[in-house]
Amino acid sequence: MDNYLKVLKALSDETRLRIINLLYERELCVCDIEDILDTTQTKISRHLANLRNADLVRDRKIAQWSFYSLTRSSELKIVDELVHGVLRSLDVYQNDLDLLKKKEKAGACQTNVAIKRSIL
Repeated sequence: MDNYLKVLKALSDETRLRIINLLYERELCVCDIEDILDTTQTKISRHLANLRNADLVRDRKIAQWSFYSLTRSSELKIVDELVHGVLRSLDVYQNDLDLLKKKEKAGACQTNVAIKRSIL
């Protein structure tokens, strides 16, 4: 029951819902989310920590960069229904996805470029 309460609390914020909506598409670094939602790195990191504490997202670090993706926990079934049944029909969430697609077409974010340079 505690896990479901954590999940419901994590889902009680629109910014976190927007982040989850984006992560349904693919793994993203903080800078991608920051650009799309047009907010600060600090705010995004705080929301991602909340989502991670609810076991909805996991992170993977490469050097100083963190990449986030959704977990596949049993609680995520609730989120599946919310995202695909409700959120994606709302303009703000669809606009976020449109910005993500534009960003993908424009090329790699600066984090990905920096990582490739550090590996070479």
